[in-house]
Amino acid sequence: MVKLFKTNGEIVENFTAETLKEKQEAVGGYIELVRVHDGSFLVVNEDGIYNALEINENASKVANMHIVGNAIHITDADVSTFLD
Repeated sequence: MVKLFKTNGEIVENFTAETLKEKQEAVGGYIELVRVHDGSFLVVNEDGIYNALEINENASKVANMHIVGNAIHITDADVSTFLD
């Protein structure tokens, strides 16, 4: 399952983004993959810290580290199809 964690606390279940542009729009810039301890991934804004984006509490809990900006959470099973 793919989820979008927004900085305002909203979680969008079954999030879809077909194109690279849609993924970039969801996180607000160029994307970067962050591997999470459970084998899943977060797609984040690669310049999020530089651009002083807000801390994303939900994504930070999943990653067990500070994550800023909107983040897309992808399970290990979904990563290959989501990133095609």
